[in-house]
Amino acid sequence: MIQNFIVRGQVSLFTIGSLGIYGVIFGRMFCGWACPFGTLHDILAKLGGKRTLKKTRFWYTKYIILFLTIILAWFFLDTVFCKFCPSGSLFAAIPYRIIHPNFHYGLFFNIHIVTLIVTVVLALLISRFWCRYLCPLGAIAGAFNKVSLVSINLDESKCVMCKACLENCPMGISSLEEIGKSTDCILCGECIENCQEKALKFIIAK
Repeated sequence: MIQNFIVRGQVSLFTIGSLGIYGVIFGRMFCGWACPFGTLHDILAKLGGKRTLKKTRFWYTKYIILFLTIILAWFFLDTVFCKFCPSGSLFAAIPYRIIHPNFHYGLFFNIHIVTLIVTVVLALLISRFWCRYLCPLGAIAGAFNKVSLVSINLDESKCVMCKACLENCPMGISSLEEIGKSTDCILCGECIENCQEKALKFIIAK
C-alpha cells in the first residue's frame, strides 16, 4: 500500500493512521501470531532443529530494506519490492501460475522463485531469517514495541537467570531487558511458555 501511494504521488492518512494505531496497541504482535510467512518460518525452524536458534546480529538491515523500498518506489514509480518479495512468491506468484497455467511468465517470476528458495534455505539455518533481517513491515511494527500497550513483562523477583526464555527465542533476542521491547521481539510468547518460574507474562500497559 505504501509503495502504491508513493507511485501515485499521494499521502494516505488512512494507511498511516491504521499502521500507527495498530502499532501503538499491538507492536509487532502480528508477526508472532498471524503472519502466514512467519508461520512458514516457524515450521522450517522446527525442521532445522536447535541450530536455528542463533543470536540476532545486523538487526538494522530490515530498516535498510524499508528505506530502499520507499526510495526505489519513488525513483522508479513502481512497486519494486513486490517483484522480489519471497512472501509474494509463495502467496501470489505461484498460486497465480497454478490458476493460469497458460499465462506467459518472464524474468520476475523466475526471480520470485529464486528469492523464495534462498529464503527457505536460510530459514532452515537461521530461525525467522526473513523476519529478523529483511521484512520492511516488521521494521515498521517493531519500532512501536517500546510504546505498545500489549507487551511482555519480566518479574525480576521470580527470575532465576536460567535464560531458558532467551535460549528458546525464535528471534534470537539476547538479553532479558529486550523481551517485549526490542524491535526484533514478535511477542510470540515462546519465552513465557519456556519460563519454568512463571516470571514472564503478557501485560496491557496502563
